[in-house]
Amino acid sequence: MKFFIVILGLVISSCLVTIVSASESGDPASLFDSVLSRYVSKDGLVHYKGLKEDKDFMRYIEYLSTTDPDKLPTDKHRMAFWINAYNAFVLKGVLEEYPIKSVLGVGWLPHSFFKRKEFVIKLGKITLQKIENERLREAFREPRIHFAINCASMSCPKLLTEAYKAEKLEQQLETQAISFISNKSRNSLDKENEVLYLSSIFKWYEGDFIQKGEKLEEYIARYLNQKDAEFIRNNKVTVKYLDYDWGLNEQK
Repeated sequence: MKFFIVILGLVISSCLVTIVSASESGDPASLFDSVLSRYVSKDGLVHYKGLKEDKDFMRYIEYLSTTDPDKLPTDKHRMAFWINAYNAFVLKGVLEEYPIKSVLGVGWLPHSFFKRKEFVIKLGKITLQKIENERLREAFREPRIHFAINCASMSCPKLLTEAYKAEKLEQQLETQAISFISNKSRNSLDKENEVLYLSSIFKWYEGDFIQKGEKLEEYIARYLNQKDAEFIRNNKVTVKYLDYDWGLNEQK
C-alpha cells in the first residue's frame, strides 16, 4: 500500500512539473491566451488589479521584448505578433499608470499614452502609435486591424479573451469586424431618418476602409445583417459619427 502511495505521489508530481513547464516554455500565444482568459470578460472588460501581479503576463511581455518579428515565417505570423504586442503593451501601459480613469489622462500632451510612452522590443524602443501606423497599417494595409487592436477605452473594439494566431487570423479578424460593426452601441442605423451612426474610428481612418474606391457605407454594409445592408445600398443615408468614450475599459 505504501509503495502504491509513493508511486502515485511521483506520478502527480511529474504531472505538475509538466504543467509548469508548459506554462513557462510553451507557445507564447497560448501563454497570452491564459492571461486574457483570466482577466478579460466576454464583453472585453479588464480586471487590471488582478493582472498587475500576474507572472504569466510578465513572461509574455519578456517574449515580446526578446523576439525579432521580422524573422517570423509569414506575414500572418508577423501581423498576429504586432496585434498581440499592441494589446499587451496597452495593458502594460495602463498597469504602469494604474489607477487611472482614462488613458487620455496620461502625460501632458494630447494622446501621450500612444505617442510618447515607450515599450521595449527586440529592435529597440517603440510607441503604440508606431506599432499601429508603421508595423500594422503601413505594413499590411489590412483595415480589419482596427477591430483587433484595443486602446483600453470603452468605445474601442472589445479585447478578445484569446490571443491572435496566424493559423486562425483570417477568422478572428472577420469575426471582430462583424462583432464591432454590428454592435449597436458602437454603430447603428436609423432607417426612419436615413442616418448611419458610426464609430469615430471610421472618421479617423476612413482611407483605410475605402482603399478600393468604394464608399464607406458600402464597406459597413458588408458586415451588417441582410436587411440593414440592403437598406444602406438602396437608400442615400447620411453618415454621422458618434462621440468616443475614452473611459477605461475596467471591470467594476
